Amino acid sequence: MAYDAATVQMLRNILDEILASETFIRQKHRSAVQVAERVLWLVSRGEREPAAIKEHVLNEFLTYAAA
Repeated sequence: MAYDAATVQMLRNILDEILASETFIRQKHRSAVQVAERVLWLVSRGEREPAAIKEHVLNEFLTYAAA
């Protein structure tokens, strides 16, 4: 799927924020590539709200892996 420049920048910002978060840094089960894949998966399903994407990744995807 192709994205316009504004969407790519939004995705990059989201990923940078997640990878810099304490939640990501403390966890040991997910790689940066897995996080990026999850972000892209959410966007491919129609999610476009940065806060919702970050919330899902930080509170569900990363937390679930640590449990």
